[in-house]
Amino acid sequence: MATPIPGTQLRDNEPDDRPGGNKPSADQPGADQPGADQPGPKKPGGTKRPPSWRLPALAVALIATGAIVAVDLVSQPAADQHLATPATSAPAARQPAPEPPTPAPRQTAPHKGQGTFSTDRAGGLPLGRGKQTQHFHVAVEKGIGLDLAPFAASVDAILGDPRSWIADGRLRLQRVGADEPADFTIYLASAGTSEAMCAEGGLDTDAFTSCQLGGEVIINADRWLGAVPYFEAPLAAYQAYAINHEVGHQLGHQHEACPSPGAAAPVMQQQTLGMQGCLPNGWPYVNGRRQTGPPIP
Repeated sequence: MATPIPGTQLRDNEPDDRPGGNKPSADQPGADQPGADQPGPKKPGGTKRPPSWRLPALAVALIATGAIVAVDLVSQPAADQHLATPATSAPAARQPAPEPPTPAPRQTAPHKGQGTFSTDRAGGLPLGRGKQTQHFHVAVEKGIGLDLAPFAASVDAILGDPRSWIADGRLRLQRVGADEPADFTIYLASAGTSEAMCAEGGLDTDAFTSCQLGGEVIINADRWLGAVPYFEAPLAAYQAYAINHEVGHQLGHQHEACPSPGAAAPVMQQQTLGMQGCLPNGWPYVNGRRQTGPPIP
């Protein structure tokens, strides 16, 4: 591949449900107020007041009403302001689509290293439970920028996988230290060095493919780091193929062809040179069964 609020407020796209206008109330002009501008009742037996009493009463009423209006105007600014400037939801600014992350540059190795190798001295655990044991060394060419320990760990992980050659229950593989005897050695070499090593056994790899000869399994560092374009699977799958294919030769297996279009390729198919209609596969066993194809003489 990829690759994280206190308070409460109105959402931009939701209507404001607060009161939006003035509602009639007992404190507002126009509301029914019994006796607000009605003269008081006559007292029985009393003398009739002159009409002039209504002017002061009306003035008092107007003053009282004016006070009420003034209070009302002062007490309602929030509602009036809300009406004058209703909340609007501004359209969200269109954000440009994020660009996909730039893939990390793939590690490469020089065409030619020093031609000498560092060999693992620690060894590893037995891989598999079979009685037929094969011990092997792991070595990495000096001067190609690749560390020995990660490569050795990858080899152990591949050969110790239940889909590898140990799946038949008869084989056991174990990486041993440089000072211990081994049946074969797995080399990680630059393209130029691997070509020269393979040529010593009469094999022409054109500095492109890996090879196996005698007790040597020679992995081309360019293929280990970069696979091939038509192997449409993760790099780890190709690395599993490279190890299992060449170790398969060391164990006596020969090349096989694609059994049928769309099928998983046999691990002994030369997948580095083409898929022949098969799907990439780095394992001798698929779904618990040995994946094979027609033998190639």
